[in-house]
Amino acid sequence: MAKKLIFVWLTLLMVLFSSISIYADENVQGDFFVGKIVINGGEIINYNLQYPFITYNNNTYIPLTSEIGEICGFSAEMDKESRTLKLLKTDSTRNTISDNWMKNNNEDITLKVVSEARVVAYDANKTEEEETDAIKAPKLFVDELDLSEQPVLSYGQVTYIPLRAIATDEKFNWDIYYDPYYGVTVSTKEGITAESLCNKSEAALNKGLSTYIRYANPSITGTLANEYVHLFKRAATVYKVDAKLLMALAQKESTFNAGATAGGGSIGMMQIMPATGANYGLSKTDLYNAKKNIDFGAMYISERIAAYNGDWIKGLSAYNQGSAKVNRGAHSTAYANRIMGAYNAINNYLNINGYVQPGA
Repeated sequence: MAKKLIFVWLTLLMVLFSSISIYADENVQGDFFVGKIVINGGEIINYNLQYPFITYNNNTYIPLTSEIGEICGFSAEMDKESRTLKLLKTDSTRNTISDNWMKNNNEDITLKVVSEARVVAYDANKTEEEETDAIKAPKLFVDELDLSEQPVLSYGQVTYIPLRAIATDEKFNWDIYYDPYYGVTVSTKEGITAESLCNKSEAALNKGLSTYIRYANPSITGTLANEYVHLFKRAATVYKVDAKLLMALAQKESTFNAGATAGGGSIGMMQIMPATGANYGLSKTDLYNAKKNIDFGAMYISERIAAYNGDWIKGLSAYNQGSAKVNRGAHSTAYANRIMGAYNAINNYLNINGYVQPGA
């Protein structure tokens, strides 16, 4: 009898866990989208979003927040019980995000796969009369989005779906354009193409910078080189320093090698001493992170240049030899001249290869 009871309990447990596993939501990593995001001509700074655009499985995912919904013209509601995401097409009520301050720092995020989820789309502006028991009632046009076998994702209370899925739905019919060197552009306006919103000159410049990184270090992949370009440009914007100067520093310090360690102990892309990084709360592991290393290097050189009233030579010398030597006039300009040589080489490469117009 006892054996039979044990067998019954084991069978029940197996059935229970097998039914639970149907809806077991696995964790996946979403990569921060580093390129530009332009919607209807307005740039959305991904760093300024609490829930940023991400990439997963080589797809760009859009966060279905109320803020992005007001820009694009939709509202979203997730029915957790039926695992049905309801998208309602509405009118766009704003052009860009309201709070332009950094809410994230290019951190990859862990999302959950919403298994067995479906997405249905409605149009708030179109209804048809449905007759039921002689009573006429308005019915919203509805259809199901084609996710092309990509999952619905969630991060906290926010749902993510592939941007292309919502863009290609006949109710939304957005136009999207992706340039790997620029980013993604979206037009929700009829008669305006997404491609027309892409700054082709900036895309060409970014391509040239990416190609230069690979020219200096062929072991770096095109995808990674392109990511580095966006990181350099973001750091340059935040710390008000020339992006090509940051690249010249990285080239001479490490040949764009994020994992570099010098004999003297300096670490990473911009070759930061661990003690210096520690003074600013950065660990050795942090210094091997390309973004954190570039950001720190940008902040550090920007401070040095500002301390000498915009003098690049003195600022670069202080970056390499310390401010004390520069203040005493005991510094050598050899290091600064090498960096300036690399800076000029970048500009020459861009001009000679047609990535920018001469003098631009």
